[in-house]
Amino acid sequence: MQETRNRDRFIKVAEHAREFTPDKPQVRDFIAFLKQHQTVLDPTMDAYEGLFCGDPAIVMPGLEDIAPRFPPQVRRQLLSGALEVPKGKEAAYREAFPAMLRLLKALYDAGITIVPGTDNLAGYMLHHELELYVQAGIPAAEVLRMATLTPALVMGVNKDRGVIAAGKLADMVLIDGDPTQNIRDINNVTTVIKGGKIYDPAAIEKALGIAPRHALK
Repeated sequence: MQETRNRDRFIKVAEHAREFTPDKPQVRDFIAFLKQHQTVLDPTMDAYEGLFCGDPAIVMPGLEDIAPRFPPQVRRQLLSGALEVPKGKEAAYREAFPAMLRLLKALYDAGITIVPGTDNLAGYMLHHELELYVQAGIPAAEVLRMATLTPALVMGVNKDRGVIAAGKLADMVLIDGDPTQNIRDINNVTTVIKGGKIYDPAAIEKALGIAPRHALK
C-alpha cells in the first residue's frame, strides 16, 4: 500500500486542483459515488487556504484581525506555513484554492452532507471555516445549519442538541449581529452558554492574556 500521510497529499492538490473542475466526468462520478454511499465530509478548507497562500511568513488567513491580540509567544505559532511554490507552478498554486472552493460548492449543490471542522486554532478558526463556505457560494443560513443541526444529526444526538427549542440542551452562543446576513458577525460572540453555565468570552480571553477587541481599534 502506498504511503499517503506525507506532504504529497497537499502538494499534489496544489499542483492539480484546478484541473478537476466540477463539470469534469471523473469529478461528477466521484460526487455521485459520495452521494450513493451517504458520505459525510469535513473539508477543513482553512488548512488548504493557508498552505496555498504562497507566503509561509504571513499570519494564517482568517487570523489577521485576531493574531495581533495574542501574546507574542503565541503569535509566532500562527503563521500560515504555506508550501513553497516551485518555479513554473505559480499559476497552479494560485488557482488551487479557488478551485477547491468551486468543488465545495458543487458538493453542496449535489446534496453531500458537509460538517465544518478545522485543525487550526480552536475557538477562532472554525468561524473562518464558515466564512469560507459562504465565500464558496453557500448561503449563510445553510452554513450555520451545517455547523449546528447537521453535526447533531450525523452524530445521532439531535434529540438533545442542534437547534434552539424547548426540551433541548441550552448549549448556545449569543452573537452581536446577524450572521445570516453577514457571516463575519459569527466572530462577535458576547456570551456562551454550555452545560447550564454562562461564560463571558471577554473574561476568558483576558485570563489567557489576549487583548480585548477594542484595544486595537
